[in-house]
Amino acid sequence: MSIPPTPSTSTVPIMRHHSYYILAGDVTIRVENYIFRIHKYFLLRESAYFRLRLSTPTLPGQDPPGSSDTNPLVLDDATSDAFACFLWVFYNPRYSVYNAGADQWSSILDLAQRWGFGDVEQLCVRELERLDLCPVDRIHIYQRFNLDHTLLLDCYESLITRDEPIGVEEGAKLGLRTTLQISRAREMSRGSYMGGDRSLSAMQLRGPDLRLLISDIFQLPRTHTNGAAYTGPLTTPLDHSNRVDRALALPAVSNADCSPLLRVLMIISITLCRRPPRCKRLLDVAPQRVAAILSNSASRQTE
Repeated sequence: MSIPPTPSTSTVPIMRHHSYYILAGDVTIRVENYIFRIHKYFLLRESAYFRLRLSTPTLPGQDPPGSSDTNPLVLDDATSDAFACFLWVFYNPRYSVYNAGADQWSSILDLAQRWGFGDVEQLCVRELERLDLCPVDRIHIYQRFNLDHTLLLDCYESLITRDEPIGVEEGAKLGLRTTLQISRAREMSRGSYMGGDRSLSAMQLRGPDLRLLISDIFQLPRTHTNGAAYTGPLTTPLDHSNRVDRALALPAVSNADCSPLLRVLMIISITLCRRPPRCKRLLDVAPQRVAAILSNSASRQTE
């Protein structure tokens, strides 16, 4: 007796996918009414879910699931459009150039998290970071997929410092908790952080103080403005437009061979670099004085 077809196969014809039925592929997968034939290497390399699905023991004489069009591996937890979008990551003809919008990356990210593709998830986050999204949409996506909330610090700050309050539609996207947190930050940033009278019309907190308030309200790790971990009072670079501390990118060097005098001069130079702008004149002449001292020191050692 033959097994009667399922309702989906009896009413909707099964078709090979126009883009991802690859003759050289070695595994066949059915999603909805489409047959995909792809290279299982991409699935086995990263996903424990697919390693388990594709290694299911079979009875003697039976072919494993995914061996042919008539015996495909069936995925019930995805749509054919979403699966095709997911496969595009591996079969992108433009190599590392990925041109997609927030909806496409959200669809890919959903399957990557569901099936345990960690590298694909990191790719989605990296590409989402490159997109020009409004703060509400970015917060909505990152909260939906439980991504790193420290990446939302700029979005929170934008919504807190703008003149317009959170609208009804924005609040629906953000959720009740986030909306209340932003409203609280908007109120506290327009008055004394430690209490007292507050003015709702003018911002009282800016820069690192505002970010400290945001970190406290949203329970984020306290960070410096250059992204380094918080170890004390917040500080900002002298150039406020430069959000990256260039010193963090420099390789570590050993000063074991430096003379005591040179070590002292290095400490003085570093200290002057961290002084407020009023020390700029002193900082400008410091290199010449350091060079003169070193020259005199070298002369004495020669004598």
